[in-house]
Amino acid sequence: MKIWIILFLSLFISGVYGQNRQPKELGIGFAIANNPYLYEDMSHPKDIFSNSGLTTKIGTDKVFPFFYKPDYGLYHFICLEKNEKYYKILINDTEIGFIPNNQNYIFKSWETILMNASVERIKKQNLIRSNPTELDNQIITNDCQYETLKVTDVIERKGEFWIAISFSTDCEPYPKKDSKQKNGWIKWRDLNKLLVRIQLLC
Repeated sequence: MKIWIILFLSLFISGVYGQNRQPKELGIGFAIANNPYLYEDMSHPKDIFSNSGLTTKIGTDKVFPFFYKPDYGLYHFICLEKNEKYYKILINDTEIGFIPNNQNYIFKSWETILMNASVERIKKQNLIRSNPTELDNQIITNDCQYETLKVTDVIERKGEFWIAISFSTDCEPYPKKDSKQKNGWIKWRDLNKLLVRIQLLC
């Protein structure tokens, strides 16, 4: 029964985030709809433009942000650039759009998003290390079939992007406070390639 619950959670999380995909770019963070619940009916914001002057509406009805689960409060576009007038965003993982920088959207950096999340490594070759360097030979093992790694710190060091993580050794996705934990570091990105799946609902 326990295995089935973990399997369900893993599949649910993957379905929510669509992170079998790799976006074209990772940008600087996220432009987030201030009221994501408006889009539970599969509609999308009407103020998405194809130009930075915000005069030409985008020419597609198929608009999906990177994190898309509006009924759970998730409607996050990857933000490539921002200024006082607009956010330059990534739509459907590859298309460029622009939305106004106003009260309809808020910005959050990758660091802020990660510090409120759990993650799963996309490939186990992304080793868990005791220190944030690939020169560290002390490897931390995680024998759990399905990973839920709680992010506890985010750093950039010499062009490498690391997160500190902790996880329960008994493989519980929602460990108790007194559960035995292991701690370590993994890379979360390599330039514009994501190395983790981000679980915002865990």
